[in-house]
This record gives sequence, C-alpha cells and structure tokens, in this order.
Amino acid sequence: MMTPARELLSESGMPRSLRCIGITLSSLAKRQGMLLDGPDAEVSGFASLSGLSGRGRTVVTYLSSSRYADELREGSDVAVVTRPELQSFLKEGNAALITSGNPHDIFYSAFASVVEDGCYERLHRFISPQAKVDPMASIAENVHIEAGVVIGAGAVILPNSYLGEGVVIKPNATIGGDGYENAMIRGRRAIVPHAGGAWLCEGVQVGSSTCIDKGLFGDFSFAGSYTTMDNLVQFAHSVRTGTNCSLTACCELSGAVVLGNGVWLGPNVSVNQGLTLGDHCYVGTAATVKKNFPPHCVVDGSPARLIAYACACRGKLDFENGLATCGACGEKYHQNEGGLIQRA
Repeated sequence: MMTPARELLSESGMPRSLRCIGITLSSLAKRQGMLLDGPDAEVSGFASLSGLSGRGRTVVTYLSSSRYADELREGSDVAVVTRPELQSFLKEGNAALITSGNPHDIFYSAFASVVEDGCYERLHRFISPQAKVDPMASIAENVHIEAGVVIGAGAVILPNSYLGEGVVIKPNATIGGDGYENAMIRGRRAIVPHAGGAWLCEGVQVGSSTCIDKGLFGDFSFAGSYTTMDNLVQFAHSVRTGTNCSLTACCELSGAVVLGNGVWLGPNVSVNQGLTLGDHCYVGTAATVKKNFPPHCVVDGSPARLIAYACACRGKLDFENGLATCGACGEKYHQNEGGLIQRA
C-alpha cells in the first residue's frame, strides 16, 4: 500500500509509524508454529516492550522473562509472543502467542517474514521538479523529495525516505538503510530487516559519507528542521532530533536516541542507545554519553559528566544563588528544585 507523506503527519509535525497491512494474529501464529490464545485481530505493527505506549492498534511484542513483565500494558490491542510458563504474567486483555521456542527469536523471525513479504505501508513516490539530483545519485522507489532539495553524486536515497524542502545531501551519504539490529532469524544470526523510514525536515543538511538508518518497527528516524550533520556521522535507527541540532564529524548516535532542540555534539561523540539529551545540551569532543542529561548541560569526558551550563546561544552560564545571566546575549535563567534550568 502506497501512502502519501501528508497522510502520515500528525498535529505535532511528527510522522506516524508505517503500519502492517493484511496480517492477522491467527495467520502470524500459523506461520511461526505458535498457538493464539485470545481473539483474532488485524496486526498493525510490532514493537519492543519499551515501544508499546501510544500505539493505539493491535501490536505484537514479546516477553522472554518475568522480570520485564511490568513493562507490558493492559489492553486487547497487545499480543505477546511468550512461553506457556510466562502467560500468567501478561496484563489484562492481552492476547498470547504461545511458543515452545525462544520468544525473542520467534518474535524477530515473525517480524522479518512480514517485512520481507512487503506487508508494510510504503511512501508514495514524489520527486519535485525543483529538486536538484545529481545523475550519479541513486534514488529508490517510494521516496518523497520536496522542492529545493540538493542531492550530490554517489548519494543513496533508499525506500521510505522523506526529504523536506531545502534539504541538502552531500556526496556519498546514505539515507534510509537498515540499522544494526541483529537477532536469530529462522535459526541463523542475521541483521533484522527494517520496516520504517527516514524523515528529514526542511533545511536539514547531511554531510558526505554520513549514514541515516531507517526506523526499525515502522517508525521514522527523524531529523528536525535545520539540523546539520557533518561528514561521517552515524545516525542509527529510530533516532530523533529536535530543531537546529549540530552533529559534527564522526558522531555516533545509537538506536532510539532523542535529542532536544539546539543540541551540539562535538567530534567523535558517542551516545548510548535510548538516551535523551535535553534542549541546548553541549557535548565535548570524544565524550561518551551513558546517561540522560537535562536541558542546557555542558558535558564532557568518558563517561560524560556535567561540567557547566550553557545558554541557548551557547554562552556559558554562571549561577549564583540559583540565578544566572548569559554574558553573551543577556538571557536570564534560574534553577528549579530538580536542578533543571528554566528561563527566568
């Protein structure tokens, strides 16, 4: 099913996830040798336990250990691949897909088969006549390219990639490839095929040989408006940035990292999977970020630690009695009880 980009946008400006088409719980169970315990339903997608919130339609997940059961949520719109002895840990209303095998491996084998069979939505192809695409670039089907986009020689734009107005892709960058999620699929270790896409808002600039992976379970890796990326940046699956972020050479953002607005990452910074950096955080060269940081933090080192605070203009903030005035732009700030900075 081809879906126009405009139909994916929500009021927040974020695209919704691409959905499964034509798959039922019963057909999925039959394919993978599982037993369905619960009502049959159309499957809209797959998700890890941490990605269950806000899905709204029937989604398949897995439970391989009772210690993760608290991450499940109630509802008949959740179907869980699990073993018989773990079924009692499911939440009210959950359907069970019972397997005698490893739930993790069966879940990813089922997901891979659905992706490989083309059972997910795809972007409707659109290329604006006002876009400038080098003849040596490779543009796949199912991409959306707006006016003013510039794509350099050797760049590769793969399916389900959205390039907003004025996006610049420098030579040899790759947009929308599969990320590095690996699992046992049908008895062999393999890279999991991804079902999502890459969404670059207006004014985003992508450096040479930078790679932006597509989202894993139908979601979009997302770069906010006027975010800039230097050469050789690794932007892993399901990463999201706010507006006006700066990712300098050789940064590495692991899967599902979230950056607020105006975040600056120095050369060779690495951010661990699933972490969040608040608005206007500033991360020093070669730092390794291993925990979340709230807005306006200046961090450095490996592991990264807080060393100062910064204004939105990146001027240093010196607090006295919980108050600070930026010496560069005059913006005033105060700290609340949680240590977070708010503008005065």
